[in-house]
Amino acid sequence: MSCQTGRLRAVRAESVSHHQRRPFTAALLAAGLGSRLGGRPKAALQIDGHSILARLTTALREAGSADVSVVIGPYRNALRPLAVACGAHVVEHVHPDSSLIDSQRLALADHVARHAGADLLLVVADLPLLSATHITPLLQAWSRRPDDVDAMMPVVGGVRGHPVLLSWAAVRQIAVTPAHLGIRDWLASHPTAIRPLPVDEAAYITDIDTPADVDRLRAFVHPASVAWPEPGSSGR
Repeated sequence: MSCQTGRLRAVRAESVSHHQRRPFTAALLAAGLGSRLGGRPKAALQIDGHSILARLTTALREAGSADVSVVIGPYRNALRPLAVACGAHVVEHVHPDSSLIDSQRLALADHVARHAGADLLLVVADLPLLSATHITPLLQAWSRRPDDVDAMMPVVGGVRGHPVLLSWAAVRQIAVTPAHLGIRDWLASHPTAIRPLPVDEAAYITDIDTPADVDRLRAFVHPASVAWPEPGSSGR
């Protein structure tokens, strides 16, 4: 699943509405501190030698994303080479103590600057089980949504997951809100513009925050290996 050598399948979302073939791009939010993991970049965790960042980038491309950007922060030395190897567009925080809202707003600003008119798919970069088979049904539902729906996300057992899809109209609105407000604030103030997608797969909500999460992942994917890259390794 190396980003450099993996053959990407162009799996395009089917549509029965005027939303058909509307372009979208994707942004991975990978600027977390990983403090509960002892200060590690979660997106660098490897499954059978392939980082979560590489796996997600491949999944997004296989699902049809025209472009993938990666927002990075305090672990730029570890994550930039991975993103570059995947051919992703790198967006870096200026301040090392950035928040999730800061990452969201950076991704939105980059999208507005480079992809005017396109919808945006946002995903946190610590979802190790998410694949194109999970992303594609969300895109299919997105293509069939009513005209007044500007946001969609999977919901597993009442828990909102990722990715989050935003229309171009929503992106423009959120981008001009005050700097301390994030996507969740916009969603809270626009409840009728949201279309949750009920799903059963845990991949939408299975993230990596603690050593216990890593242990559970290791047990789930066994006999595949789960390991942090060796210090100084460029990874893949």
